[in-house]
Amino acid sequence: MAEHNKLLIAVMILTVVVLIVTLAFNGASGVGPPLFKNNTGVLSRKYPTGITPSSWVFSIWGVIYTWQCLWLLFAFINIFRKTADGPAYVSPMILPPLLFIAYIFNLCFNTAWIFLFGNEHIVLAFVALFLIAFCLYICMFIAYRNLYRNGPLLQKQGRNIEIWMHRVLVHNGLGIYATWTTIATLLNVVMTMVYGATPGVGIEDSGTVALGILTAELAIFIVSDLFFLDNYSRYTVTPYMVVCLALGGSIDKNWDETKTNSIFSAVLLGIGVTFLVVKIIVMIWRHIRKPLYPTEIAPTTAGIKA
Repeated sequence: MAEHNKLLIAVMILTVVVLIVTLAFNGASGVGPPLFKNNTGVLSRKYPTGITPSSWVFSIWGVIYTWQCLWLLFAFINIFRKTADGPAYVSPMILPPLLFIAYIFNLCFNTAWIFLFGNEHIVLAFVALFLIAFCLYICMFIAYRNLYRNGPLLQKQGRNIEIWMHRVLVHNGLGIYATWTTIATLLNVVMTMVYGATPGVGIEDSGTVALGILTAELAIFIVSDLFFLDNYSRYTVTPYMVVCLALGGSIDKNWDETKTNSIFSAVLLGIGVTFLVVKIIVMIWRHIRKPLYPTEIAPTTAGIKA
């Protein structure tokens, strides 16, 4: 029978502490001095990119952090739940210490980005944002792999609802965070090219480069998600939603039918919306016709107790 894992509990607690610190600095960044030269809103206006979304889009941060709190709460609740094989969080261990360590690094880079961007270190801020997204993709890889490997055991234990909690809270929670920081990284690519390089590149050309990178990333993501990673990512839909939101917000703020990047963004938005619909249809069809586990359409909580 599995026993409590002290290392895992310790890194989970540390994750919560670091998250609280990160949230505190995020809140302070909206104020500005004395910690930062300017608040993030002022800096976004000071360093325009031509493709930055409208200010209302950035309220997604509230959704992102709420989702992070929910999946962490789910992880902590499992410490106090029991199965016939031991504590639920280690029987089997789906969210291991390595995932939380990678997540802590993401939070540290998040805080670093707040200070770097708030004090106008544009190039270093770009590096920090890239590392945030990189750490989150590591977390997603671990979460996907472990649920896929241990899903049959969870089902055997009658924990189908828990499988869904991983899909909805953990996978989609990490997905919305990783996708948004990926897009934010591309915005920082433009800032780096225009304001951090010597000589700087034009805003329109830099925006085209960023949208071109987004196109390549979107193509790779869609193909891999629908055709190669279905067993892992079938129920992760938030990346598609974030792309549509970001592009819609960009068009809302920057639309000019005479500019290439406006047309480019509109085409990408059309592709994003189309494949969001395709993703949902394919997900439902495969869930009904090709379920990953034989009886998961009828979830149960048998075999587990508080």
